[in-house]
Amino acid sequence: MIRTVDSPPAPASVPSPEDVVRLWPLSRRGSAGDRVVALLLAVDGPDALGYPLGTRNQRLLLVHRSLVGRPVEAHVLCPACGTDNEFVLPVEDVTGLPRAAADAVARLVVGDAEPAFRLPLLADLTAVAGRSPSDGLRALASRTCLDEPPLLGPDDLDRLVDAWEALDPAGSLRVGLSCAECGHTVAADADPADFVARDLDVLVDGLMREVDVIAGGYGWSEEAILALPTPRRRRYVELITGGRSPARRAAAVR
Repeated sequence: MIRTVDSPPAPASVPSPEDVVRLWPLSRRGSAGDRVVALLLAVDGPDALGYPLGTRNQRLLLVHRSLVGRPVEAHVLCPACGTDNEFVLPVEDVTGLPRAAADAVARLVVGDAEPAFRLPLLADLTAVAGRSPSDGLRALASRTCLDEPPLLGPDDLDRLVDAWEALDPAGSLRVGLSCAECGHTVAADADPADFVARDLDVLVDGLMREVDVIAGGYGWSEEAILALPTPRRRRYVELITGGRSPARRAAAVR
């Protein structure tokens, strides 16, 4: 049985640069959602499968803030004129939203019945991954129904999604903005998994390049290099690439 977790672990459990190089899935063939779940499982253990979607989102944004240290930038196309609009995800607002209660239940009136549905957890979302949106939603409804699963029509499923979003405010992130070109109001749906995966790819690629340069210059281990404070690690890279490191000078003499 998956235990529901109604709050993310303390920020102190955010992975270090050494951890993220070791734990982040390097293959980019998997979806962003699958890759961030793999990271959370590696960092938080099996309890991560009991996170509601909002807890996953808040946890990812805390990891991003600690490791990347810059705003989460995203893009959305204006449906009216096609302009590519850039916006910043309001991380502080999202992480400050109320967390879903572990026993949160959504009830729907469907005909003469009033079935109850628990919130979907990462275990549920992982199980339905790869299905079409409509099939995945029906499968989630079936998995989370606490009564005899009723036959739900499209309108019923829409109402269920609305009820889940009300119970788990951080689970669905929608940012409203005005198009920079035509002024049309644009509602941008944002999945933190996409942006966190993108920025962790950039972070890990940069760290691995630094390891490659320093290991080649000094022969130090990956573990020792990643344990260095970021400013020192980058200064060593500058020394080596500038030809001023002791190892480079010794090689030149020979």
